[in-house]
Amino acid sequence: MNQYYKNLFEHEYWANLKVLESIIHSSTPPQRAIEIFSHIIAAQRIWLDRIMAKKNEVRVWEVFDVNIMLELLEINFADINKVIKKEEMGQLIAYHNTKGDSFTNTISEIFSHLLLHSAYHRGQVVILLKGNIEQLPMTDYILFKR
Repeated sequence: MNQYYKNLFEHEYWANLKVLESIIHSSTPPQRAIEIFSHIIAAQRIWLDRIMAKKNEVRVWEVFDVNIMLELLEINFADINKVIKKEEMGQLIAYHNTKGDSFTNTISEIFSHLLLHSAYHRGQVVILLKGNIEQLPMTDYILFKR
């Protein structure tokens, strides 16, 4: 199962890079696109901090400067790979959500959520970029595997 998630997160990283590249190359990227892409990065960090039992210092809708987004994606991807190598996907993670409510989920459930969450928001960003860049990024999984 770890190899399965490794493969899916490699796709996610690749897709995120394509979308970020489009944001960077847009002459005037919509602010909402930057906000949503920042949210993808922030959500990854929040969930990784929960899994790794680290204190979280990122807000859910924190907006990052476009110039540091690549670095943040790389840090998140490196930590995702550490979890994949070190942890069992069935391991239970107890955490508090941003409202302070307590929950428990497996790493597999959290990783599945992260992958779907990112795909959903990447789609929103691509729609917002329409008309701001010459060619919209194509991030389909099958294109990554070809």
